[in-house]
Amino acid sequence: MADFIQMDSATDIPGDELAVTWLLPSRRHPYYIVAPRYIGTSAGIKSLHLFCHSLNRAGERAYLITQPYYLPVYAVNPALQTPLVTTTILRHDFERGLAPIVIYPETIKGNPLRAPFVTRYIMNFPGLLGGDSVYDDDEYLLAYSNALAEELPRKSLTVFVPASDPTVFYPDETQQRMGTCFYAGKYKYFHQGELSPVTQDSLEITREQPNSQTPQQLADLFRRSELFYCYENSALAIEAVLCGCPVVFIPNRFFTKVIGQYEHGWDGMAWGTDADEIERAKRTVGHARMTYLSLYTRFREQLSRFVTETQQIASEVTYERPMEITYLARPNVFLLLAANLEIIRSIISEKGWVNGMKIMVNRVRRKSVRILP
Repeated sequence: MADFIQMDSATDIPGDELAVTWLLPSRRHPYYIVAPRYIGTSAGIKSLHLFCHSLNRAGERAYLITQPYYLPVYAVNPALQTPLVTTTILRHDFERGLAPIVIYPETIKGNPLRAPFVTRYIMNFPGLLGGDSVYDDDEYLLAYSNALAEELPRKSLTVFVPASDPTVFYPDETQQRMGTCFYAGKYKYFHQGELSPVTQDSLEITREQPNSQTPQQLADLFRRSELFYCYENSALAIEAVLCGCPVVFIPNRFFTKVIGQYEHGWDGMAWGTDADEIERAKRTVGHARMTYLSLYTRFREQLSRFVTETQQIASEVTYERPMEITYLARPNVFLLLAANLEIIRSIISEKGWVNGMKIMVNRVRRKSVRILP
């Protein structure tokens, strides 16, 4: 395999034969990753797309299957190597008996694509945001973090994708820090939770609103803020400490554990508003960036192990009937309408009727971000 994962079959192969294997396609099982369209403000979605990108960078064949359906031009980030599955690819792999390794996020129930080999990527606490809370014995379980792995009924591999960009989020010691900011996206708008008085004078960070901050604006805000209060698991916490801004998590009944606590540690982060805990976060925030950067090396090692294990399992799977992706098999105007309705439903489900309708109206007005595929 190219790039950072060494191909097992290359061991002890003479130079001329190795050159042949480098040029001609090898018999490797492909990866189909089920994910929503690319959204830069969603750490979970970014992680799925980066997972696909990384597998391709590693020399594997990896493709995306977007759910809900989006036309390709709107589905992916053009800067990433994330091709979409086509009917030609499906037919090619089935005819050659190359059982696809299908990666579902934990929010998708069951095995709707009839995949011969299912990998379940648990990126949040099982059942919290939908999907199954119990998994079939023949599913390969993959945890996003060690904290999530602890919640699973059997041992699983952990692959933590460091999706926050440290070239965008970095400290500036010349900035004077004043004021605080907070984020309560799902807690406030989905769970209808009440905000703590501690954040009543803080600047709110929002997502998918007309005045929501861009990544660059968020980085500037974190570089000049004294504290960032966070009501839920969010990559914003990582991005804050990357900018040197201490984070104060606000525990609540929907937020009882930090997903990445074993990966990024507690430097720069406080659990609750105890004064001593906040002081510790301020004192240690300078160490958080180096810890985070080390996660890139760990990710490459974890991905390598994932490839080795899944290729071995897939080699023993019989691919008896082809997978079927409805929008590829029977594309028509009614399916596109159904896809649009699913997009609207998902926005309303996440943001609520009032905020969901505001988001859609704003998208239509701006025309730069479309509801329709």
